[in-house]
Amino acid sequence: MNWDAIGAVGELLGALGVIVSLVYLAVQIRQNTKAVRSASYHQAAEQTWSTALAVAQGESLAEALAKAEARQELSPAEQLRVNSVDLAAVFGFENMLRLHEQGLLDPDVWDNVLKNTLPYLGTSRVREFISQRPGPLSARLLKAIEQNENLFPDEPAV
Repeated sequence: MNWDAIGAVGELLGALGVIVSLVYLAVQIRQNTKAVRSASYHQAAEQTWSTALAVAQGESLAEALAKAEARQELSPAEQLRVNSVDLAAVFGFENMLRLHEQGLLDPDVWDNVLKNTLPYLGTSRVREFISQRPGPLSARLLKAIEQNENLFPDEPAV
């Protein structure tokens, strides 16, 4: 075997090594992307779920939200509680929308989150709260809600 043949075999082995390395990196990147998507969703979801848990565990908070939904007058403390819940929940949903827009939240997951939270997000009270928030992300969340609001009308048809 001459030196040219040995050099050709070396180049072939080097090229195969590069191909194997690229395939390995592609698999690792795919796995990392899935992990990042999952972690991003869980971080945003945790914020909204902790808000729901606070409502479920706090009788005065639940009563204040019920009064707000019924459009009854709220005390300053009740208004603060309601605003805090709305702020935390809406901010969490805005985060999930942004993750979805960046491709970090699976479209089916976002669709499921949106459709299952429309009974809350689609109320006229919460839509009004979102519409008063500045910024393009709030506007896009409101648009997503309005595009799906026919699934859960705020008031029953007469």
